[in-house]
Amino acid sequence: MKKIQTFKLVGLIAMTAILSACDLDGNDHASADDTVEPIETPQTYVYEVTLTNITQGQMISPPAVITHAAGVKLWEAGEPASVALEMLAESGDSSELVALPDVEHSVASETGLAPGESQTLTLELSDTDSMSLSLAVMLGITNDAFTGVTDLDISGLELNESYQQSLMAYDAGTEENDEIAVPGIGGEGFNASREGDVDRVAVHAGILTELELATSLLLPEHKFDNPTAQLIITRVQ
Repeated sequence: MKKIQTFKLVGLIAMTAILSACDLDGNDHASADDTVEPIETPQTYVYEVTLTNITQGQMISPPAVITHAAGVKLWEAGEPASVALEMLAESGDSSELVALPDVEHSVASETGLAPGESQTLTLELSDTDSMSLSLAVMLGITNDAFTGVTDLDISGLELNESYQQSLMAYDAGTEENDEIAVPGIGGEGFNASREGDVDRVAVHAGILTELELATSLLLPEHKFDNPTAQLIITRVQ
């Protein structure tokens, strides 16, 4: 009778050991299958965008810098200006440009640039963002002249490397250059009508002052030639 009980006890211990081994083996497989992949933190890129007004007497509207997908252009020579660009070129208002659906990031100043002045805007992006940049400002003492750069690829800039470009003046082709309705000296700003102009963007031919045109309200110091501004973009992080 005692031998039978001993056999039962030994069998029970053996069964318990087998079940424990099965549980351990199952847990090992669960750990391997449930491995959590590390989450990659996006890399941050920081750029300083510096604009300098190099004209003799033109005021420049508050600059606005935007980023967007490659291939998006705020303007193209020979093509009609968008309404957003027209507003910028006729009144210095960049609010419609920064609100365009293709814009991913934007940073804008609240103050314009007098001749000889510079402003630096800081732009922060990540490695998941588009790296095409555009900037546009109005030459304030004109009817619809502007300057800037569009669809500039900055993805190749290394840390502490700079890109520099001289910026020419463009005529938005949306308002007749009468040298009278000029917002920078108290004249009209944005007007939706494009009657009397060519309705296409072109390199600006320059302005006529009171010395060349009796009806002009512009002074000799308001004249400009290309380039009109200097752009420097530096990657600082």
